[in-house]
Amino acid sequence: MGVGYLIAYLNKYYPGLTMDVSFDREDILEKISSFKPDLVGFTAVTFTYKKVFEWARTVKEHYPSVPLIMGGVHITLCWEALPDWIDAAVLGEGEQTFAELVKSYQNSGQIKKEDIPGIVFRKNGNLVNTGRRELINPLDSIPHPDLDALSVPKKELSHIITSRGCPYRCKFCCSAKIWKNPRYHSAEYVVEEIEKAARHYGRKKLMIYDDLFTIHKGRIRLIAQIMEEKGLSKNIEFDIISHVDFMNEEVIEDLKRMGVTRISLGMESGSKKILDYLKNGVVTHDKIRHAVKLCKEHGIGAMGSFMIGSPYETEEDIKQTINFIKEIGLDELGLNVTTPFPGTELWEYAREKGLVKDNEWDERLWGMHHIDEGNIKEKIILADMDKETFFRLYRQTHDLLLSIVRKKELRNWLRQPYNLRLLWLHIRGRIKAFKKGIKVKLKMSRSFGHFPLT
Repeated sequence: MGVGYLIAYLNKYYPGLTMDVSFDREDILEKISSFKPDLVGFTAVTFTYKKVFEWARTVKEHYPSVPLIMGGVHITLCWEALPDWIDAAVLGEGEQTFAELVKSYQNSGQIKKEDIPGIVFRKNGNLVNTGRRELINPLDSIPHPDLDALSVPKKELSHIITSRGCPYRCKFCCSAKIWKNPRYHSAEYVVEEIEKAARHYGRKKLMIYDDLFTIHKGRIRLIAQIMEEKGLSKNIEFDIISHVDFMNEEVIEDLKRMGVTRISLGMESGSKKILDYLKNGVVTHDKIRHAVKLCKEHGIGAMGSFMIGSPYETEEDIKQTINFIKEIGLDELGLNVTTPFPGTELWEYAREKGLVKDNEWDERLWGMHHIDEGNIKEKIILADMDKETFFRLYRQTHDLLLSIVRKKELRNWLRQPYNLRLLWLHIRGRIKAFKKGIKVKLKMSRSFGHFPLT
């Protein structure tokens, strides 16, 4: 999605450029050979950056004269890790910065310029950071992402982004560090993008992938109103991410009018101690209960996101989480092992504990993949407990996740009229067989004097 924004921005403000995109390592060298670009850009997040660095190295080895530019969250937060085979990195919000790099290269053949804010490059062997760039305002000046340029199949368009930033400072999240204060696209901009997704791409469901969609109540109401006026509300459904502090009757009724069918809420832990630690005392279990209750009352699915393995967490804390999940009756459950990402307070905690060395990401910290008996020994866990105990508790929470998934699958199956008919035919057949069996037993009991009915 980020590359789509870059392409759209360049096309709007610097027209006349020719761009191509590749997501396949095996395809990159072939594309460069045929396309013959003046610049090559890469993007990466924390758990992909090492792989992308190696892709960039391969490109540099084959095309040493072509400048390489890196962007993305990880290099923004760990710019000191920029390898010498990448010529420059774009830090933070990339649209305007990348556009200025392209323009500079067009005019002078140079991208290493200290008067372009928001980049890092090497000069005489030393890294030069040109400082933070001001964020783009208004956000609507950034055009909708160019998904056609990305060759996104219509059936695979799955999410949109309607704002950037979050007002909270959770221990595990770096959003506030990247975006500072939240900025929003206008309701008109958002509905225009939704309309394109529904009518051009034929989408029936979208994920609104904002950090926190429900901050601006007036904007939600206006989005719902414009969607109703355009006849979109009944044609498309949404999953959103919200926060328990922004869940009330007024907001949820407008979300329902929009077509929201699922709300994801960060619940994190059933332990007050761990919840207070991760959420800085902002979220309470009573607020969570109230939010889930509102969702149920309005027929909106409630998904709770939890994590286990946090600093200071004990066996009793995780047991409290398991019991809390069972209590509140979620429709869906998201469960991860607490992972310290760069730019977060958890990252600093891991550094202080010696779990992160030289500010370098270690794959063993990655807790969002499945954990099993084979890889648990290699994992780095932040919680204050031995790995055998942790893995036993992880299995319990994972079993709970699976039980919720099965219930959801059953509910979805029962919503299909054809399946209900099959179920009714099956039950009717069983009833007929039972009645027939009773009749046979009664007939035999009359013939022989006695026969048990059970």
